[in-house]
Amino acid sequence: MRLLRILMLLMCGLFIPRTASAQAVVVSGPPVAPLPEMTGAGLCVATSVSQNPAADFPQAQSTYIAGINAFMEANRGNRVTSVLRTPLDLSNNLNDGRTLSYGDFTGAVAGCPVGGCDFGYSDAVTSFATRLRGFIAVTSDMVDRPLHFGFYADDSVSLALFDRDQTSYPVINRPLTLGFPTWRATNTVHFAQPGLYGVEVLHTNVGEHAALEMSVYDGVFTDFERAATMPPIINLATEGFVLVTPGMFHQTESGQPSFPTPTECAQCNRQFANAPGNGGCETGYRCNAAALCAPCDSSLFCGESCAPCGASTPYCVSQTEGFVCAQCQDANDCVAPDECHLPICTETGNCASTPVEDGTECTGGTCQQGECRPVDAGTPDAGEADGGEADGGAADAGPSDGGATDAGAADAGEADAGPSDGGATDAGVTDAGATDAGGPGEVDGGSNPGVDGGSTDTDGGNPTADSGVPAGDAGSLAGGSPEDPSEPESGCGCQGGPSALFPMALLALSLVVRRGRR
Repeated sequence: MRLLRILMLLMCGLFIPRTASAQAVVVSGPPVAPLPEMTGAGLCVATSVSQNPAADFPQAQSTYIAGINAFMEANRGNRVTSVLRTPLDLSNNLNDGRTLSYGDFTGAVAGCPVGGCDFGYSDAVTSFATRLRGFIAVTSDMVDRPLHFGFYADDSVSLALFDRDQTSYPVINRPLTLGFPTWRATNTVHFAQPGLYGVEVLHTNVGEHAALEMSVYDGVFTDFERAATMPPIINLATEGFVLVTPGMFHQTESGQPSFPTPTECAQCNRQFANAPGNGGCETGYRCNAAALCAPCDSSLFCGESCAPCGASTPYCVSQTEGFVCAQCQDANDCVAPDECHLPICTETGNCASTPVEDGTECTGGTCQQGECRPVDAGTPDAGEADGGEADGGAADAGPSDGGATDAGAADAGEADAGPSDGGATDAGVTDAGATDAGGPGEVDGGSNPGVDGGSTDTDGGNPTADSGVPAGDAGSLAGGSPEDPSEPESGCGCQGGPSALFPMALLALSLVVRRGRR
């Protein structure tokens, strides 16, 4: 009997899956998008019921992932979809004397039963498949680190990552195996760059116990894959693994939730990922790189038709009725027409401008009511002082060009020689008769001949009267004082003009003859 028992154990051991030789995965492709500033909204979970799990759920690694995805798309109409807003610890919490559905993390999620949070179907008889999708946020401190992703699953599980080019990186692929429904599996992932990467987790349950836990560990660990009941039993929670949380996962490249309601999401066929158009999603939505329906809110996919934006309207902006292509997102996308305006972006996404504050400096002047005007020329250059006094005013023209002082004293006084001829009688007569020939002559050679010959002082004439009157006279002629030239001249009290000069000339001639005889 002892030999028979040993033989039976050996034969059973031949059918027990061995520990897999896990091979680390290096995600070398570029991320789908940069890291968003906000925390994640959680993975999108879709669940479909199977009426024939033996046919619907593949049991070979080569067909498992493609087969489960095909089943999910074929049963799109009866899928139950929601956002997982708790750590990824799911269970139907079946305790039939065994607690295989509890997993390694018990009582880990507040508000959920001890074994974990509910699946879409949490009874012990419904067969179903679950697909979880989204973007995993790989931070800079996760780059080039040995990140061990661990799973506790009943009945099957797979994990695949996707880069920007939709290159698939299978990390875990543990299909359904009859007789060994509960598994633990870990594998190492190295990310070459930080950013968002697509993630897809597939899970099935045929019946009885259902469990799905996803955890991660950063450090030295020997990866393995074996049935949960196979020794040695390695509890992932005890080994330092921690459950992944909703904040690690996003639904869109921008980091925003895919629908206005945080608990709402939708999955699409991966063959339409990043393809033009709506990709099977509703109007205004597209199939993004994570194969989730997401708003058409980017320059490549914008508006109801999810068409790319053009050169004149390169930005996709939110409006009351959805997203539209526009000129700008904010003022930084606009250019002001000149120095006296500031650029603005209107609520409709169009560039405009507004005047700067009056008095703001601009090239060559200051801004006034949105115009650059030079400094006022009237005050420093062409004002009253400049034009009136310096160029054409009374002060400038009077003394310098044609005033009384300029023409009267300088021009007529010296030519008169009235004051300087008084010493010699001949000079006085000559001055009066020939040189002056006008009013000043009358003063020099007055009507009384006795005055000229008897007194040298008197013959010289009255200097004041002789020089003053000509000054006024010459000033009038030069343009200093606007006097009427028809008015009679004054100075000696005699009548002017040719009739008065003739007797005076005769008198002077007689005096010359008389002196010659003597």
